[in-house]
Amino acid sequence: MLDLKISGGLVLDGGGTPAARADVGIRGGRVAAVGDLRDEPATQSLDAQGLCVAPGFIDIHAHDDFNLLVNPAALGKVMQGVTTVVNGNCGLSPAPVAPERRDTLRDLSVELDSGLDYGWRTMGEFLARQPAAGVNACQLVGHHALRCAVMGMEDRAPSPRELEQMRALLAEGMEAGAFGLSTGLVGPPSSYAALDELVALAEVAAGAGGGYFTHLRNEGAEVVQAIREALEIGRRAPVPVQISHLKISNPDHWGIAGELLTVIERARQGGVRVHCDQYPYTASSGGLRARLPRWAQAGEREAILARLRDPAARERLRDELNGGMARAGVSMRIYRWEDVLVGASPSRPEFVGLTLAQVAQREGQAPADAMLDLLLADGLATMGIYFHMGEADVRRILVDPHVAVGSDGLYTGRPGEPDRTNPHPRHYGTFARVLGRYVREEGVLALPEAVRKMTALPADILGLADRGRLRAGAAADVVVFDAATIIDQATFAEPHRYPRGVHTVLVNGTAVVRQGRETGATPGRVLR
Repeated sequence: MLDLKISGGLVLDGGGTPAARADVGIRGGRVAAVGDLRDEPATQSLDAQGLCVAPGFIDIHAHDDFNLLVNPAALGKVMQGVTTVVNGNCGLSPAPVAPERRDTLRDLSVELDSGLDYGWRTMGEFLARQPAAGVNACQLVGHHALRCAVMGMEDRAPSPRELEQMRALLAEGMEAGAFGLSTGLVGPPSSYAALDELVALAEVAAGAGGGYFTHLRNEGAEVVQAIREALEIGRRAPVPVQISHLKISNPDHWGIAGELLTVIERARQGGVRVHCDQYPYTASSGGLRARLPRWAQAGEREAILARLRDPAARERLRDELNGGMARAGVSMRIYRWEDVLVGASPSRPEFVGLTLAQVAQREGQAPADAMLDLLLADGLATMGIYFHMGEADVRRILVDPHVAVGSDGLYTGRPGEPDRTNPHPRHYGTFARVLGRYVREEGVLALPEAVRKMTALPADILGLADRGRLRAGAAADVVVFDAATIIDQATFAEPHRYPRGVHTVLVNGTAVVRQGRETGATPGRVLR
């Protein structure tokens, strides 16, 4: 007897083939059969007439490792059909931890802080602390954490001994079940690493069957060079490469998405296994301090704050923020103060949802001073949302068959507490937005292909043989949705809104969403 029979739905198997009417039978947390199951008895049944039945979505670019310990339900993800998240991206992971540098690692991720105690040392100890959750979780080992544990925030090449220490910590993380190494080369301390260091670490991940997941060194004027660096690591390690949130975040260079994809395709034809991921928005998000010039971000948090207070450094910062960074070709500079929203400010929550231009006007300051004062008041914990990408590039990247969908969602809320932040709506809306806007409303993608980008493609990238496809023997991660109504409802003004059109979500055979409502179940587990 089946535990659950989902009857009469349009099954999208995840492989990109057209939808076909079929039943899906589930037993013991696994898909028992797909086909005509009308004569099969079942303990429970779900009538999916008029609905689509697909594998649960895999969010290949997530940061939920900083939140699942305090918010295991992960409703922002499960309510849009996500059943597996890949954490530790952009070089940011809560482990490994060197006890003497625990505060340094916490400061590196202060914008993501959900109140973690960092009371672990190894990745294995961190994963052992993971509670039962609403989603399955895969973990990456962050390069920021590796460098912080061994070298702190020093801007130099590692000694041979230090490099071996980092390699050993990474090997330990891979042995604990991590899926690879991630880098965040746009900011310190990951940005201090040269090519040889990255290759030496990527070799460890490759040797354990993992991949190299990278936030590129530059996503603006020098994005092509940054992509070539990632591809060179893939060749030399050799290691599968995953380029995070592929984009052109520089209005002066909009329109070159095709060039980026051509460079990547040529490397693929030359033997590099390389894929990318993307979120379907023209705005990014991250710590506001990342918009400071590199020299201002050097050292520990107190050193950075001291620079923001120092009159001479402040004058230099004003000049660079108002144009000097543009002359230097810095990728994460601010282009217009009107294009930066305050997403979170612990000290000044009344500024959340305002642009830096509006904050400056309210405070009677120049925008650069308003930004620097906000960072000072928040102890660098200010989050921003940055409108600096072109819609045509987003669409061109979205249709590439080697680009998976990922949210890059950031969320720091705690159950039972009011959330005074305005996170990027991608945390709540990414997958429904692709299916509703880019598939149904605008026809940029066909429905089977969009589902493949959310299921089989990320599963293949990760090597998850039993997820990402609806077939007998696979884990019963399933989403049932209405293709005629599914749409994101989260906006930049009101981001804490769940999508419409997601009917049922199963994780390992247990419903975490039923008829559009969360059930409170936490059947998710750490995948290794």
